[in-house]
Amino acid sequence: MERTKNVFDKIGSRIPGYKGYTNRENRRNCDKLLRVNISEKISNCEKTLSDRMNSEIKKNNLDVLIEIEGYRQRLSTLSDKIKYAPYGESSFFSNTQIKENELQEIYVLDLDLSTILQNSETHLKDLSFNEIDDFINSIETSIIKRNNFIKECK
Repeated sequence: MERTKNVFDKIGSRIPGYKGYTNRENRRNCDKLLRVNISEKISNCEKTLSDRMNSEIKKNNLDVLIEIEGYRQRLSTLSDKIKYAPYGESSFFSNTQIKENELQEIYVLDLDLSTILQNSETHLKDLSFNEIDDFINSIETSIIKRNNFIKECK
């Protein structure tokens, strides 16, 4: 993610180590944008389940509504968890700084999560309840793994 240089960046380019700091900051911003994108994909999955609920209502198949609503609520919670999850950020004056290799690992975990969600909205409407449960469990496991990794780094 490239941004235009302001006066501080121009001054900072003359300070040793400043460029590395801005590169890390840009990567952190990209991490945040990726998490927002992942959260939106999860929200789209939630919408797909809401559409599935409406379809079941039209078919007068009311027995499955509670189960679908439970899955929809779990997706909503997971969307919020990733959207507001900790990310590769550490304060400038903090004693603990997230290192480059740790930040790279966070990106890998985010990419794994994004891969799980790829094309999921279109496939979700045709999955059985067991498959939906497995799908949501895989998202949840991935988010927990990511957040635990970040907590260990800090």
